[in-house]
Amino acid sequence: MTSPIPYDAVEFPASGQELVILDETELPLKEIFLHLTSAEEVYDAIKRLKVRGAPAIGVAAASGLAMCMNRLLTENPEEFEKEFFRVKKLLYSSRPTAVNLMWALDRMEKCYEGLKGGTDLNAVRKGLDAEARNIKDEDIRMCEAIAGHGLTLLKPGCGILTHCNAGHLAVSRYGTALGPIYLAQQMGYAPKVYADETRPLLQGARLTAFELMKAGIDTTLICDNMASLVMRQGRIDAVMVGCDRVAANGDVANKIGTSGLAILAHHYGIPFYVLGPSSTIDENCPTGADIIIEERPAFEVTDMHYCEPRAPKGVKVFNPAFDITPAELVTALVTEKGVFKNSYFTRATRVKYENT
Repeated sequence: MTSPIPYDAVEFPASGQELVILDETELPLKEIFLHLTSAEEVYDAIKRLKVRGAPAIGVAAASGLAMCMNRLLTENPEEFEKEFFRVKKLLYSSRPTAVNLMWALDRMEKCYEGLKGGTDLNAVRKGLDAEARNIKDEDIRMCEAIAGHGLTLLKPGCGILTHCNAGHLAVSRYGTALGPIYLAQQMGYAPKVYADETRPLLQGARLTAFELMKAGIDTTLICDNMASLVMRQGRIDAVMVGCDRVAANGDVANKIGTSGLAILAHHYGIPFYVLGPSSTIDENCPTGADIIIEERPAFEVTDMHYCEPRAPKGVKVFNPAFDITPAELVTALVTEKGVFKNSYFTRATRVKYENT
């Protein structure tokens, strides 16, 4: 599978002494790469959405933790362990909703626990470094598999509606929701994509349209509140979105506005597909009601992207970053393991949780 962009959003150079990320807050006007060398810089990059997308956040956090331990100049195991858990706790707190962040950092901790105990901290550093790279390599393979499974849901000339950005810029490479679209393009399907602008941060306008156009895909940008009309006009054959967390019962946390699309798709009889790696499924989270929804600053709604404020000074603003799509509105969840109809999750969850 050919990558639509000749670089990755998150790079961990062979030196292990820095983390290089594409600053996505500058897109589409500028392609600026940041060289991060501290835990605080990695935290800031995740918190301020310079790197975003659940899988990419997980890769950045794991690589950032390994980078910090590579740079730590100590041979004292106690100092090393103290700093490891300080950095992990800091990065863990950067964003609360995307489960990949916690999953990747917990995996790094498990790796550390298996390595510590000896006197050779360089061996520990090498092990952590290798684990971070494994997480990224596995994510790339997952995206390739997701693309292949997702392709089976598409047909030549299909119209696809997507929301936010779940493409090359949101993962290690290729994308989740956009992965099948890239593969369809390479297979000659000539898909037609309608990209929601995705208020208030405009990830669809700034990022999805940017990378789809780079790949030569027929792309039409629409405002979020135009989705119903394009569905009614018969332009949309499928909705494909990514996910930041999937509860054990199949409820989906994704960018704010996703649940509205699911409701519209259900009304118009259009399949609604959620695509993401299996690491996004949180088996410890029973339902969507148990997912913490991140709330972001008011200025993202009132001031960001405007030359002057576009709301009365002092107005109250509610700015949740995500919403919850009930499992019954999801036609299927696509992971690297295959295509799973929503009944798979609702049935499994009933058995699991009614007996506890």
